[in-house]
Amino acid sequence: MKTATFYQLRKLREEYGPGIFGKITQKLLAMAFYNAGFHHLVERGVQGVDIDVANSAGEKYALEVKTTDGEAVPISKENIDALAARTSDGYIPMIAALRMQMFEDWILADVPLSQLRPGATTLSRLRGYRVGRLEELICPAFEEVVHEHSAAVLSGGERYLIKTLDGKRSGSAGHSGAVPKFR
Repeated sequence: MKTATFYQLRKLREEYGPGIFGKITQKLLAMAFYNAGFHHLVERGVQGVDIDVANSAGEKYALEVKTTDGEAVPISKENIDALAARTSDGYIPMIAALRMQMFEDWILADVPLSQLRPGATTLSRLRGYRVGRLEELICPAFEEVVHEHSAAVLSGGERYLIKTLDGKRSGSAGHSGAVPKFR
């Protein structure tokens, strides 16, 4: 990620603390997927997978979103079970991990559920399951979303993002043309 994006994210984390920052980052990632053409979007603040996305080409992903300063992210049995539950609807289960370090980007990993175990999962292990073409699409979209919305998030917090996500989802219902980006 670009230096400016890193500093914007760091400012958000300093303002809201790690727990709320994780929720904010999850919502920003959901907006990035939307801007990248995944107009079916379900972002959950509680229970179940964090984000479901699908595009018009039929790609469907269920994502557990993790942020860290370290070399690993925690994966719970509940995370694994939630991802497994979405496979019955045709979603590909993925771990989305962002290490909060300069020049790091999202890791979007298609780890087979049979390979996931509760506990700490290293980023180096996730890198082995990266979906490069998806990262190439989402990482720039994420940077754009952070740039566009970080000031509003600083003043409005997670509530701003919830309202923005809800407005776009309800605004796209039944829409037959191009769906507007999160701007």
